[in-house]
Amino acid sequence: MREIVLSDREKYLGSLLGEENETKKMSRQFADELGLGRISVSAPEARLVQTLVRMHGCKKFVEIGTLTGLSAQYICEGLVEGGELWTLEKEAKHADMAKQVFAKMNMGSKKIHMVVGDARVELERIASEGPFDGVFIDGNKAAYLDYLMWAEKNLRSGGLVLADNVFLSGAVWGDTSLQRFSEKQARVMQEFNQRLADTSLYTSSLIPTFEGLFVAIKK
Repeated sequence: MREIVLSDREKYLGSLLGEENETKKMSRQFADELGLGRISVSAPEARLVQTLVRMHGCKKFVEIGTLTGLSAQYICEGLVEGGELWTLEKEAKHADMAKQVFAKMNMGSKKIHMVVGDARVELERIASEGPFDGVFIDGNKAAYLDYLMWAEKNLRSGGLVLADNVFLSGAVWGDTSLQRFSEKQARVMQEFNQRLADTSLYTSSLIPTFEGLFVAIKK
């Protein structure tokens, strides 16, 4: 497992938020084993997502990009009683790890539906379960605009859109020093951000987390 060196800021945030439970630690361990621990959502950002889901009173929610099930746990905890989460993951190995985590969770009256496959295909298959109260977009960056178009058709009026990594490590404003993304990825994300910022379509705000978190309410 990688050695994690926390900054004083991260240590302080951790002291306020408390230690993650065993299933969340399990998700992080699995991500580390895959060599993908660096892309797991941070605890402060995950708690923010959870809080927004709870504040919005979401009952039926969709997550695009499960990885090993960490953010899904936070979302599930934020849902109202009887809530359901459909979480989509393309990689079967990642999904299998997430399923192991979900099997150990105490969800009470809530449910998590693990959906494996290309999100652009699987989203159409679950559309009949809608309309949904919200969506968390954290999958294939080149497909963000496709995901948003689906959300606009399948979220209820007033539905919540949360989107992570919208800065693309600075690529959306031309900085490629941190991580290189393709021109297509940068262009798609720029268009995605511009659409969520359109006040005729959404009431929105861009939270300047390290990677950028867009929060929008569909009009």
